Amino acid sequence: MISLWLALSLFGLCLSMKTALSGRQPVLYCRVSTKEQKKTLTAQETVLLDWLKQNGIKRKPKVFKEQVSGTSEEPPMLLEAIAYCVARPGKTFLLVRDFQRISRNWRFGAANMIPLWKADVPVVSALTNQVSNTSQSIQDNDFLIGLFMALGAQEVDQVKKRTAAGTAAARALGIIPGTTLDFYLKDSLNPYRELRRLLQAGVGQTEGSRRLNKSTSWWRKRREFFREVMERGGEEAIENWLTTTDRMRERLATLDLKKKDDKKKERALKRMTSGFLKFPYEFPMPSEEQLDEFMQNFQLYQPKRTK
Repeated sequence: MISLWLALSLFGLCLSMKTALSGRQPVLYCRVSTKEQKKTLTAQETVLLDWLKQNGIKRKPKVFKEQVSGTSEEPPMLLEAIAYCVARPGKTFLLVRDFQRISRNWRFGAANMIPLWKADVPVVSALTNQVSNTSQSIQDNDFLIGLFMALGAQEVDQVKKRTAAGTAAARALGIIPGTTLDFYLKDSLNPYRELRRLLQAGVGQTEGSRRLNKSTSWWRKRREFFREVMERGGEEAIENWLTTTDRMRERLATLDLKKKDDKKKERALKRMTSGFLKFPYEFPMPSEEQLDEFMQNFQLYQPKRTK
């Protein structure tokens, strides 16, 4: 690689950044991965605008912003930005905070940069002041761009592997991620058992939901849940599920959720029974001894914090 760089330098094929961008319109592309990060898009755009000022580029930029995963094959606004640049060959450059804004998958990133390369549109990283090659110009260290994307892809792959391993290990313990069941402790009677009784009595959705003081959508969803459990586990699975909700309501009713330890007891109990409560035909019914264990030794059943 060093010999290649020296050869290119000797033939005078490397251009400075300012020379490469001279006279071109800046096209800004900002991307965040999650909805929670969406509010930082403005800050990301500000970084790019400041970079333009610092480098004396005064032409009004065209801005494209979106919230989409960095592993997406075809980010909509990125494709629009690329199309805008390609329609103006040799007259624009694409400015990003870093090359992983293009993609955190080097395969997709390379595929999306090829049209820019062909149209003589350089891609610029504001963080590293690095400019990509085009079909008409060669820049220093262009090979690093693919490396940056590959490192991003490696990081994503490692996170996926750790997540998959953690999910499998949790599932083996009967833990399923997601929202836990509401036990409606303020209701004097177990609403799930009452729903089952009303269904067996032939009471309809509107009247049944009124009697239970629940929405019709709640009635409908739980009715479908009972149907699925009946099909896959039979009457015994339904009764086991209802018995477990009775037992958990009894235990949860003894807690003062304003107290830190009692809140942790609730979390442990719900967490360790989450698999059975969602899929009672796949997971074993927890015994009363196990329910007591989850509450008494609640410290052992808290989710582990990840750094």
